[in-house]
Amino acid sequence: MTTRANGEYWSIDIPGLTEDQAMDLQKRLTPGFEFGVIVTSPRHFMTRGFDRPTVELVAHCLRAGLAAGGMSHEDEAGALSMLEDCEDWLAGASD
Repeated sequence: MTTRANGEYWSIDIPGLTEDQAMDLQKRLTPGFEFGVIVTSPRHFMTRGFDRPTVELVAHCLRAGLAAGGMSHEDEAGALSMLEDCEDWLAGASD
């Protein structure tokens, strides 16, 4: 698998798949990919492709929430990590 230094990778979202179809595709595709094929269940993950304005909005909301305080240590750590991910992506993304 070829990646850039910043860990960029591409993914494919196929709307409308059933669980059986997703698992079948994973089984068929895995041999061709060194690091495997990851199936994300909508019961456990919210997967969305965010554009730049949406990531900017998420980062803005995270900053506001952190500034307001009142979060548990775990939630604050999670918000800081997510904000760092947003900022890193924004720094390397195209307009």
